[in-house]
Amino acid sequence: MARILLITDHVHGPGRRRYSPPAASEEKRQGAVVGLVAQLYDAVLDDCAQCRQELLDHLANDSATAGVLVGWACLIVSETYGGVPELLLDGSERDDAPFHPTAAFRAIACAYEDTGSDGVHAACEACTGEERLDAARTALELVVGLADFGTDFINQ
Repeated sequence: MARILLITDHVHGPGRRRYSPPAASEEKRQGAVVGLVAQLYDAVLDDCAQCRQELLDHLANDSATAGVLVGWACLIVSETYGGVPELLLDGSERDDAPFHPTAAFRAIACAYEDTGSDGVHAACEACTGEERLDAARTALELVVGLADFGTDFINQ
């Protein structure tokens, strides 16, 4: 059952958001913690390392919420580039590129490219806790990087 999880003693507002976080109805449908992705996105935008880490820690054992986060990043990427770019799928980015997707993120992004959001959630379930965290960190870096730098982010 989906639930709201508020674990911080301060608020991170949505003022810097460029992208709307996943809808509560989608989070509920996937069995995710309602609002956790939005809280995490806001904490990252506010550069709050404490909240970021506390919220990320929950994703290690929560494949549904991790799947919502990574699926959301894949959706944003797909809408931005007209599909998921090869360098996010095969690790072909330059050695000196500022963004290097993790192997876990690439595997989940391939599932997104093949089967959409249902594939993302199955791929997240198959991941270890550490792999889910790696994929979640990559997803956050990607969403924030695209918001800050636009389409050039992955090609810098």
